[in-house]
Amino acid sequence: MKPTVLLVEDSNTIRHITKIYLMKLKLGFLDAERAEQGLRLLDTHPVDLVIADFNMPGMDGLEFVRRVRGHALQQVRRVPILLLTGGKAPDLPTKAELAGVSEFVRKPISIDALTTVVRRHLVLPEDVGLVA
Repeated sequence: MKPTVLLVEDSNTIRHITKIYLMKLKLGFLDAERAEQGLRLLDTHPVDLVIADFNMPGMDGLEFVRRVRGHALQQVRRVPILLLTGGKAPDLPTKAELAGVSEFVRKPISIDALTTVVRRHLVLPEDVGLVA
C-alpha cells in the first residue's frame, strides 16, 4: 500500500504542483483547501505525512499543527507535518518548531529539495523516486 500524504493548501495550483513534484515517489494524496477540512480528513483517513501551508484563510498553519498535535488519536498526533511558507519573518521557524512541526520549509522549493524532505519523513523503498 502506498503512503498517503495530506496536502493542506488553499491554492489548487500549489496542491497540483506539489503532486507533480512528488509523482516519482508513488504516493497517494488527500486534498484539503482549508485547515478545518484537513482536520476532518485526519479524523477519517490514515495519513503518513501532512504537507501544510503556513498562510491559509481561517485557521493558519500554526494553529492547524497545534490541533493535530493535540488530537485525541495517537496516530494522528504522531504524523509528520511539513509546514511550507513564502513568509520571510525570521521568527517563523521557531514558532513552527514550538507548535510541533516536523520540518519547516521556505518556498519556493525545488522538486529535488521537496522530494528529499518528503523521503526523510516517509518509509519508502530506497529505489523509489530516484533518477536512473
